[in-house]
Amino acid sequence: MKNRRLVSIDLGSAYTKVAVRRDWNGESDLLRDLPLASDEVDFCVPSVVARVDARGGTRWVIGSAAAEQAPGDGVRIYRYWKARLFSTDPRGHVRRDEMGQSPHADAGDDDYERIAVEFFRGLRESLEQSPYGADIASSAVRVCVPRIDAPDMDARVGGILHAAGWRPAHGRVTVYEPESNACGMFTRGRNATWYPPAAPFTPRAGRSLHLVKMLEPEGLLQALRRMAGSFGVLVIDIGGFTTDFGYVEFDTSFSTDDWHRPAIIQQSYELGIRELDQAIYDSLDEDAQREIRALSPAEWDALKVDLYRGVPVTLGSRRIGGGEDAGRTTEALRAFAERVIAVRDTFRRDYVRGPINAQTLTGGGSMIAPLHQAVVQALATDEDARVYDLLDEHEPRRTLDGRGGTVREEEIQARARRNQELVRGGSAIGGSSVFFE
Repeated sequence: MKNRRLVSIDLGSAYTKVAVRRDWNGESDLLRDLPLASDEVDFCVPSVVARVDARGGTRWVIGSAAAEQAPGDGVRIYRYWKARLFSTDPRGHVRRDEMGQSPHADAGDDDYERIAVEFFRGLRESLEQSPYGADIASSAVRVCVPRIDAPDMDARVGGILHAAGWRPAHGRVTVYEPESNACGMFTRGRNATWYPPAAPFTPRAGRSLHLVKMLEPEGLLQALRRMAGSFGVLVIDIGGFTTDFGYVEFDTSFSTDDWHRPAIIQQSYELGIRELDQAIYDSLDEDAQREIRALSPAEWDALKVDLYRGVPVTLGSRRIGGGEDAGRTTEALRAFAERVIAVRDTFRRDYVRGPINAQTLTGGGSMIAPLHQAVVQALATDEDARVYDLLDEHEPRRTLDGRGGTVREEEIQARARRNQELVRGGSAIGGSSVFFE
């Protein structure tokens, strides 16, 4: 096993999350109260970069400081640079990003690598000056990236990290978002290793995973012990740039210490919330679009929360989101949910050969209540696959009651908080797992 201490960065198109594992058998914890995080969620750093040109020169800002910048003279805002950096068709994303990008913020491939370096450098410098500085100094770093057909991902990301002053992890510099998210969901941040007994006349085995101790003590593990065949779980992650699918199939031998590491079948599809944003933007008239383009990313994010809930919002002297606007927003959400289910069916047809016994929905997109409800309802029509909904307010009490004994209210609240964190930060938590060592 290669990295004893590890920082995992889930580079999201909209928000970046960071987790740390401080030892082989330590918990993987999200870093909270981050200086560059949004006001709403203290472990989510807006993946926004702003270049500010003034007489004194050029300065780069990232995170919430960049998200609060309004586009204008001397200010270039780069919001969806991850899509341009990793996509197989960077130019194809220009049309989808009108309201999230400064008018003159288009750049060539080399420039987007520069933007990535500035983002990772700013993130490192901010964390070094925070209470997590010791963790950053003593840990290698790994980055969660989409599972798309981009060449030399490890080398490319490793080069960006080096240029930004980070120490890339030994072995895998990157993990794919579907596998890291699936691992985070299954283990809930637990890490466990052991030394298997040495057989006579053979070298002592090295440190190995003890994944049985990493699994949720009910649910999946109990299902494995009851099943005679295999148990398959599908994790669906709706992000800003991609929707990711991770499928893991376990067999019953996994309930003992004599097991084989399960493979994670995974794929990312370039279908993200920024396309839903663009659909809402396209449904508005030219005056409303002009008002949106003048907003800072943070202002737009705050307004669209209400828009997606069907609540009218004010843009300058205009009111949008009511009447016909509300109907168009509802239709855009319905159409996007149908696209998510369609790519789920495509992934299932093209890649999944075993059973799907359980499905779960994660990612920032699942926090949009009407979208979450529509996708969960569609998943629930599959009678063979139970839906594990971490945003179900009754899940914590139901799960803990199922273990027997007295359940304290603080335990229920702690699990509810962890569920919320897993929905947004599961990839960062999973990316720091000993599973990948």
